[in-house]
Amino acid sequence: MKLSMERKPFNEFWMNCMLNQAFSIAVSEEPSYRNAAYLNIYRYYPWEAATDKDFRYPTIDTLYYLDDPARFPLAQVIRYIEPGHFRSKETVLEEIRAMLKGGRNLSVNVDLYDWLPGSMAWKRFHWYHYSLFNGYDQERGIFYVIDDTLAGYEEHEVPEERLLKAYGNSEYNVNPDYLGPAFYVYNLQDKVQPYELKLDEVVDNARRLARELDQFSMEGMWNVDSDPDKKQAHLTYGLVGVNIICNRHIANMSLLRSLREKRLIGESLYESLSGQLGAVGDGWDRVKDRFVTGDFERDRELALADALFAKEKAFWATLADGV
Repeated sequence: MKLSMERKPFNEFWMNCMLNQAFSIAVSEEPSYRNAAYLNIYRYYPWEAATDKDFRYPTIDTLYYLDDPARFPLAQVIRYIEPGHFRSKETVLEEIRAMLKGGRNLSVNVDLYDWLPGSMAWKRFHWYHYSLFNGYDQERGIFYVIDDTLAGYEEHEVPEERLLKAYGNSEYNVNPDYLGPAFYVYNLQDKVQPYELKLDEVVDNARRLARELDQFSMEGMWNVDSDPDKKQAHLTYGLVGVNIICNRHIANMSLLRSLREKRLIGESLYESLSGQLGAVGDGWDRVKDRFVTGDFERDRELALADALFAKEKAFWATLADGV
């Protein structure tokens, strides 16, 4: 038997595993929620490396507003994210197929070391996250998952044996202190209303971002170790954070285009804002390239990051003052 949930990967830009899968579900249900993904509800955050708490790097926190669920745009699509546990390791495949057959939107905890060839963690290091299932082909013994590799965020085929190994080595199974569930199920609203992008919400967030960027500091971050093994790990973590920042500016450019298309901002303001944002995005792309190639000089990159934060602050202030 073959079954497909027919969810389309939301791959316009990368946020994180939970948000990209949530938007994959939402946009597949109601295409207008693509505009909700562009909404500028985010903040910069100093993150600690999963395997080295002393290494800190800047990234973007896109989930902080969940302490006020009503502000989460996808609350109009996703009624409740339900945690769950399998009956036993022996029934995992059977239970997954049953949930998918029942039309449930399922995300399972896995170890990325054995998950997807071509991913950053594949056969290199253990990194845990939740992966969205999109169907199965029982005759071929495979499952379809929507997940990210270095090639992008797409649907992939995962053999049953690899699924059992990645789930068996997941944080849920190997870390006795882990408090998360074996899987999540996204329960949807009975009726999904179209999403409306509102200028006042964009402006409120623009003002907040300008204030927060004025206070954000790079002190103590990107302190890459000179030891070759640690250096590569630190550069990889730094790259993860910078990549999310680069992707956020792809989203910000889409936000500007949507505001213009909906005639919420005029053409002259759009041209001014897109020029400012283009300079910010180009700068972060330059930082990203240096992490990728290893041409990393901490003082130079810190100075560039500070300049880019100042430019982004000016961008949001221009938007807020110009409407």
